[in-house]
Amino acid sequence: MKNTPWLVIGAGAIGLFWACKLEKLGHKVHLVYRSESPGNKITLESLTDEEGHQQISVSKHKVKSLTPSELSRQYDKVLLCTKSFDLTTAFAQVADFITDDAHVACLCNGIGAQEALQNALLDSQTLWAGTTSEGVLKIEKNHIKHTGLGDTYFGLWRRDDKKETTDFPLENMTVINIHQRMIEKLAVNAVINPITAIFNIHNGDILNDEFKPLMEATLAELGTMFTHDKFGYAQESLHLTADNLKNRVSTIAQLTRLNRSSMHEDIRLRRQTENDFISGFLLDNSPIELPIQRMLYEGVAHAEQREDVKKKLLGMTS
Repeated sequence: MKNTPWLVIGAGAIGLFWACKLEKLGHKVHLVYRSESPGNKITLESLTDEEGHQQISVSKHKVKSLTPSELSRQYDKVLLCTKSFDLTTAFAQVADFITDDAHVACLCNGIGAQEALQNALLDSQTLWAGTTSEGVLKIEKNHIKHTGLGDTYFGLWRRDDKKETTDFPLENMTVINIHQRMIEKLAVNAVINPITAIFNIHNGDILNDEFKPLMEATLAELGTMFTHDKFGYAQESLHLTADNLKNRVSTIAQLTRLNRSSMHEDIRLRRQTENDFISGFLLDNSPIELPIQRMLYEGVAHAEQREDVKKKLLGMTS
């Protein structure tokens, strides 16, 4: 792959983290920000080493920060690290500076935005959808804290015979089952994100006895949907039984017990959430009714209904 700079779009926690990661791997990085410039040096504070052992370290990483209007060259490697609802708009702002044969990768929560982005690309451009479990907090505009080691995978969003042999610009990060991995992450997000956001709790708190009936009912409902042969992604989700989901959700909630979910933080800071791409996606694509997921969706979407939704959620499942 040509030694041309990566264009990273989005200066949130994940965007800054990937700018640092790419720079550490020896790539030049041009970082596009929207409102607040992170400058040309990012501070990365890590709480663990690459083996997962507790070890605090601080490193500085050189990047070139730009607004979309300051771009002046063509890029053949692009990584979008935005909220799902911003994905296509963010790409449109830089599309004139992307080569016709570019590799375009995205890391965002939920499902739905990827297909919209695919439709915005040229046939000659390649979309790599990604999913990550890295734990990162943004401390300041140019300072992030890597709070937990995780895995990141990319895969071709559209399975195209012509592109099956296409190589991703980074080694050892691609999988052939990216849709399955994204469904698995969506399943966990559809439990942890809305419940922690509505009840204003940390991730680990959903394992408390108070929420046990709600958890079990939510997992049973999702298990029935994911194992239904009429679900649009059934090929990738039939293994997601209620018991399988319980193990996944419990493990993630325990590993991230002191963290707050992204949806929790969005609501706390009165920002737009990715609700439409998580619970909303499931409601739009489920072959069966999802009354609990519907209630979770409404509780996140409508602040004025939240107290009432809390009572109903705890009442209907006790």
